[in-house]
Amino acid sequence: MGKQLPKYKEIERDILNQIQSGALKIGDQIETENELCERYKVSRMTARKALDLLSSQGYINRMPGRGTFVSSIQISKNANFTRSFSDDMRSIGKAPGSILVSYSIHRAAEIPEAARELGLGDDELVHSIIRIRTADDTIMALSYTYLPVSLFPNFDLRMLEGSLYNYISQHYDIDPTDGSRTISAVLPTPQQKKWLKIDDIPLLKISHPGHLTDGRRFEYSETYYIGSHFIYRYERSE
Repeated sequence: MGKQLPKYKEIERDILNQIQSGALKIGDQIETENELCERYKVSRMTARKALDLLSSQGYINRMPGRGTFVSSIQISKNANFTRSFSDDMRSIGKAPGSILVSYSIHRAAEIPEAARELGLGDDELVHSIIRIRTADDTIMALSYTYLPVSLFPNFDLRMLEGSLYNYISQHYDIDPTDGSRTISAVLPTPQQKKWLKIDDIPLLKISHPGHLTDGRRFEYSETYYIGSHFIYRYERSE
C-alpha cells in the first residue's frame, strides 16, 4: 500500500485538480477555511496550511475580508513585438526574478535544434543557460537560452542577474519587430517538474529566435510557462 498523503496535501491536491480541470476558473472563490475543515474533518491549521501552499505557488490569491480566489497572471503581447520576460512582468506590476539552474558551453552539434535556429555549424560553440523565472518570488516559468560564443566571447554570469535581453540590447542593435515564435502545449519532464515544483500539469512552451538589425540571430530561447496560472494573450496591432 502506498503512503497516505497528509491531510493538508490532500486538500491542496484536490483544489489544484479542480483548477487544472477547469472546475474552478480564474476569479472563482475557494471554500473558506471553516468550510474546508467541515468537508475534510480537519483542524483550521491544516486547512490554512493547504491554502498557504497554493498561495505561495501562485494558484490562489487570499484577500483579507473578501475571501480566497483562483488567480492568474495575464499578459497582453503584441504579436509584432518581442519583449523580455522581465518587461512582461513589470508591465503588470510584478517584480521579475531569475534563478540560475545551470550554465555550460556546448558544441553546436550537441544541441541541434538550437544550432539550426541560430544557423551555426557543428563545431561552433554555444552558451547554454537554464533559468527558473519568477514573478514576485512565485515560480512562473523555466527558460533555456542559447547564445553564439562568436557574438559573446567574454560572457559574464553577472549578466544573468537582471534581464539578459536588456543587457544585450545595450551592446547590440536588436530588431524588436520580429515576433516569429512557436507555441505548443507540452507535459513537463521529470527534471522540469522538480525545478518548477509541479506535478503533471501542462506547460506552455514558447520558442523563438532573436535577431539583430543586421539580420544575424543572437539568441534562441525556449520558455516553459506553468499553464495553470499563466495566460498568454496576443493582440495584433492595427
